[in-house]
Amino acid sequence: MKDNIPGNYWKGEGRKVIVIPQQVLKKQRLNNPLFNGLFIKDLGYYPVAAKHHTHRKSGSAHNILIYCVAGTGWVKNEKGIQKVTENSFFILPQNVEHEYGASEGNPWTIYWIEFGGNMLANINDMSFTKDCFNPKHFPYKNDAVQLFNEIFSVLEQGYDKEYLAYVNMKLVNYLTLFLFQRGSIIKKNRENSHDVIFQKAKAYMQSNLHRSILLPDLSAAAGCSDSKISTIFKNITGHSPINYFNQLKIQKACQLFYGTNGLVKEVAAQLGYHDPYYFSRLFTQLMGTSPNAYKSRNSK
Repeated sequence: MKDNIPGNYWKGEGRKVIVIPQQVLKKQRLNNPLFNGLFIKDLGYYPVAAKHHTHRKSGSAHNILIYCVAGTGWVKNEKGIQKVTENSFFILPQNVEHEYGASEGNPWTIYWIEFGGNMLANINDMSFTKDCFNPKHFPYKNDAVQLFNEIFSVLEQGYDKEYLAYVNMKLVNYLTLFLFQRGSIIKKNRENSHDVIFQKAKAYMQSNLHRSILLPDLSAAAGCSDSKISTIFKNITGHSPINYFNQLKIQKACQLFYGTNGLVKEVAAQLGYHDPYYFSRLFTQLMGTSPNAYKSRNSK
């Protein structure tokens, strides 16, 4: 590696850094919309990074994920100075002042990726991403290092559009591994009281797809008020409870059209819709095609 890499990079021995040229990124983003959502800008590996220190008053134009695999360091953000220990990581959100560095007595070894894209603002607004703006334990070292090394080795071969497409798709895998930690964040959320209510209500819906239910039926099954169940469903799914129930019913209808030769009115009746015309309108609204057209298309 050359020492004249542009930007604020640690120059110590043993480092590995790849910076994708701005001209390459610009050309690929113009020619292929695939790169606009999320893309890798640069990435690196700093072993035992003594005296590593970075301060950006205006932050970075992109997000930076820093993963500490050994040693210790620190990060300073709006919550103050926080220690970063072995097997932990944090994300620096775009355009926010930050400062970080290795500890003096036991300097960290880190992997980092800087990534941008039009999706960043939406991703950074999600609660699971915000949880990672501060150091967070991460136990899947082997998986993360293997993914990083794969991305790095592909980029070492050049910036062909196929290579860039491949590593940017791998970036999604990499971020998913950190943000969701093999589903542990989902398991944790299931312990949340609102999610417990949501899961109870959804289970009640799924066991009653054959009938019509009203909001009071649902709230009684979940053990809360009508207003609370409505608020919880809106926050989690973006839909009202009854709209969500209808979505589950239409999903079941699609399965029935695949697996049976039943008439539309028979499928409607199985799902508690006594008016087949209402069922057809609802199906068309949600699926973008009529039940008969859907059935015909998928029976061929």
